[in-house]
Amino acid sequence: MQTYSIEILNPKAFKLLKDLADLELISIKKEKSIKQNVTDFQQILLNGTTWNEEEYQEYLKNREAINLIGRI
Repeated sequence: MQTYSIEILNPKAFKLLKDLADLELISIKKEKSIKQNVTDFQQILLNGTTWNEEEYQEYLKNREAINLIGRI
């Protein structure tokens, strides 16, 4: 089995694909749109915990330590 992602440019093309699916030659699965994925990510950011200044400075310190290890 091979999987492809396609973009429908003309509604007639979807009808053709639907006919192929009805003949059980292909399977059509609707994917989440990129816009929905962005919205989900925004919700995660908006609903996430907030950092105070001390926690943010600790994060920066740890991030720098990771960067230094990566340079070795």
